[in-house]
Amino acid sequence: MAMATGTDVPLPLAQLQSLFKEVVENVFNRWTALRLAVEHGMGGPLGLNTAIEIIDYITCYCTEKKNVDSIDLREVIEEIMDQEFATICEDESIYEISEILINLLNMLKNNKVENVKEELTRMGPCEIWIRSGNRIKFQSIEDSSGTEDEDMDDQDMEVGPASIGRTMGGNSMPSSQGSTTDFVEEEIDPGWTQVRNRRRR
Repeated sequence: MAMATGTDVPLPLAQLQSLFKEVVENVFNRWTALRLAVEHGMGGPLGLNTAIEIIDYITCYCTEKKNVDSIDLREVIEEIMDQEFATICEDESIYEISEILINLLNMLKNNKVENVKEELTRMGPCEIWIRSGNRIKFQSIEDSSGTEDEDMDDQDMEVGPASIGRTMGGNSMPSSQGSTTDFVEEEIDPGWTQVRNRRRR
């Protein structure tokens, strides 16, 4: 019976997750639809925290399940974007990133770490605007000078355990926790939807 070569030995789960998280961060930092959703407040004032939680959840989802394909991943990301950011991507970007992530995941599972690094290098540099584990400083959407929200503006919020990871296993999808803003849709004309925000008291 032939002995397994170095590149045939599967990576330990902890190492696989660490390497794949870097891949997910790299790909998500290139994803324009997610960045626009965060910048336009579709995930509330703590939308950046939610984006970080999504990276953690996708990392665990892909590495802890034995057989995950691009279709499974695409459906998960579509549902997260809908539930967390009220966003439906019609540019097929979710198809693209799902294919990329699964391809790179399979390379890592086959211990082809150098091949993965080469693929990421081939993509070229990108601006890093989300990074798992970063401390996020809360900033109110509205001008809070002299209001009760003033003290909140100076608080550093630590990214805690991913609420998405805790709730995705159930029947219902998670909603952004800690958000101080509700986004309410109003029908103002056939075919058009107005989105406005409402402060919670």
